[in-house]
Amino acid sequence: MVNSLLLLLLSSTTGLQDPTRPLTPMAVESPPQTQHRQPAPFRLQAIFTGGNRPSAIIDGRRYQTGDAVASYRLVRITPDHILLEGQGAPLTLTLFPSLSTPGSQ
Repeated sequence: MVNSLLLLLLSSTTGLQDPTRPLTPMAVESPPQTQHRQPAPFRLQAIFTGGNRPSAIIDGRRYQTGDAVASYRLVRITPDHILLEGQGAPLTLTLFPSLSTPGSQ
């Protein structure tokens, strides 16, 4: 009896809104455009710090300290980022760039 009443109640409420849907459209705030960050020319995919020599996977290739990466030289490998030097300013690539803040690099 209870099951049939529940089914009747559910079938008559087809006009109700999805309870997980927001009531009003949410305004999407764009980040402030005060600092223009140019995307890195390389993608750091993995860092290996165990063993004798640390290494990093950049754009699908494995590199060690001292190796040339295009016109840069890989000078430092840490557990969460690498440092490339060349073409003027040094370039830091982080393993998880979306978690970095501008002041933490």
